[in-house]
Formats: sequence, structure tokens, C-alpha cells
Amino acid sequence: MQKVISLLSPVISISCLCLLLPPFTLAAAEIRLGMSTALTGPTKNLGQQVRQGAQAYFNQYNQSEKGQKNPISLISYDDGYEPRNTVINTIKLIEDDKVFALFGYVGTPTSKAIMPLLEDHRIIYFSPYTGADFLRSPIKKNIFNIRASYYTEAETQVEYFIDQLNLSKAALFIQADAFGLAASKGFKNALSARGITAIEQVRYKRNTSEIEIATERLKQLNPEVIFCVGTYEPIAKLINELRSANINSHIVMLSFVGAQSLIKRLKYFSNVYVTLVMQDPHASPLPIIKDYRKAMAGEPLSHESLEGYIDAAVFVAIINSIKGEITYDSFIKHAEQLRMNLGGLPIYFSEYDHQGLNKAYLNQITAKGLLPVTGSR
Repeated sequence: MQKVISLLSPVISISCLCLLLPPFTLAAAEIRLGMSTALTGPTKNLGQQVRQGAQAYFNQYNQSEKGQKNPISLISYDDGYEPRNTVINTIKLIEDDKVFALFGYVGTPTSKAIMPLLEDHRIIYFSPYTGADFLRSPIKKNIFNIRASYYTEAETQVEYFIDQLNLSKAALFIQADAFGLAASKGFKNALSARGITAIEQVRYKRNTSEIEIATERLKQLNPEVIFCVGTYEPIAKLINELRSANINSHIVMLSFVGAQSLIKRLKYFSNVYVTLVMQDPHASPLPIIKDYRKAMAGEPLSHESLEGYIDAAVFVAIINSIKGEITYDSFIKHAEQLRMNLGGLPIYFSEYDHQGLNKAYLNQITAKGLLPVTGSR
């Protein structure tokens, strides 16, 4: 295994942890978590920010009395949002780093690639940054999700644009991989339930901005609404090119796009929307989000780092509920008994439900930032 890693080292960039607070000397009872995520490449902002938020919470926890007893270290490796790298990183985390659980992975295709490893090694997969249904149904004992599913986001979008705005000519712009496949099912189900089955789908390749063919097709179609499944680089390019061609379709994205990163790349802002699975990190009055703002210590705020912070808080709550030895089985047992109000966020797991949150928030993207859409569910 070591030989494989060394041979592939030019492809895989291993990132050292960047702590927001002074480092804590870990004790023998340390709990190691492993993260393979995009720290370089066109999706790097998502991985970097999720990790930053999680690390901010773990830093706080490690300075507490309980944290000094069972400190948590987060070991992260860069996969560039490429499944092949994710598999290699995951094997290293499990076999070499001996992590207790895998935490905060970013992506659907990357998650899909390691599913056999999760089963073979009986390891916990906690709070992946994806809404893919295969991680939720059927329930898998070792997988726990915090963020709402893509099906929830799709239903929220379709309910507003089809039911409330009475639009009917729809198209899908989707990443051509497991992410696109998983999310497009949610849109097709929601649209077909409303009698809309003639849905044009255009695809583009992951980790590229080569979208010329898809863009030209959408210019020809000129749909009333385009539901987008992808990341900030190609979708920003799509929006800018369509708007420059005077195509003013409503364009709406899933939370995975990375809204703040998208905004920085947009030249046009008319009729652009996104669903988010976290409340406003800058303005929400929830105590947990106020704590997040304080923990970030002046660092830029984002929905992604907020999500990482909340994921870490839920993980710690489960660890703290275990009175005896912290094991794979004791973690699952106590996770499935979790009933908590996390600073204003009710989060519940059970034997039959490993989904922590189920809410999506529709926002309009403007030059000044995100504006909540009133009337959306």
C-alpha cells in the first residue's frame, strides 16, 4: 500500500491542517477522524471551507474538559474531487492512520467510490457533504447524514418555480457522473409528479469548464427554468454566457454549487437562485450560528464552513453521550438515540432515520449577496 501511495504522490496533494486556534497536544485517548476532500482544483473552496468550520469546532472542544480527555484530531487529504484519489486516501486513512471514523467528505462521486470500503471495514461515515439518496435509502447502520437530501432541495425548487411561478418549460444542466445522476432523479421525480415529463437534459464533464455544447443547446431551447446540478466554475460560466446571449431563463442551483464562490465569478445576476441547507451564517440569530461566528475569529463566513461546524458539533454531542468505551458499536447505538436541540437546531437520529436536517432554503443570488425568497416553502 505504501508503494502505491508513493507512486501516485504527484497526483495526490496531502494538506496539513490549518488550525484557527493554537494547537493542542493530543493525549493517548485521541479520537482520529479522516477526511478526503477537494483542497485543490475547481471545487477546492467547498472542501477547504467545510474543513475549516469543522476544525474551528474541534479546536474549541479540545480545549474543554471533555476534549482534554478525548481530544479529536482531523486528518485530511486532498482528492481534488476525483473518486480515484478518494479511494486511495480512504485506504490510507483506514489502514495507515487508523482513524475511528470518516468525516465530512465532499462529493457524490467520491462518496460512491468508497461505498465498498465502508462496508468491508465497518467504519463510520459521518456527515458527507452530499445530498445523494444512496447514502440515505435504504438506511445503512454506519452512515449518518446531517444536510438535507437533494430530493428535498429539488422539491423545494420545483414547488416554487413550477407551482408558484407557473413555469413549465424546464431543462436540466447536470454534471455527467454519480452526482448528476443522483440529483437529476430528484428533479425528474418532482417534475413528473406535476405532469412535466418532457425535460431536456444537457451534461458536462466533472472538473472542467468545457460546457460549450451544453451552452449552445440551452441557447436553442431557451427554457423558462434551468435546474443546475454542478459546481461553481462551470455554472458561473453557463450563467454568464447565457445572459450575454440574452437568454434570461430562471437559473437555480443546488447547495453543492458553493454560493459565495459562484457570486465572485458572476457578471450577471438576473433570475439566479440557489437552495441552501443552512441558515444565513452572517445574520441568523440561532445560538449555534452565533457560536460559529465567534469561533471563526474574523475568518470569512460561509454556508460551507457553517455546515462543517455544525457537523462537528453533532459528532461531539454523540461522543459525549457515550459513558463507556468509545467504539464503532457504542457510537452507532448512541447516535441512534440522539435527540438534541443544537443551539436552536433540532437534530434527531433513530434506528430508522439517519437524517439530521430536512430543510432547504430558497435564495435569490444578487450582486450584494443572497436574498431569501419569501413564499418558498
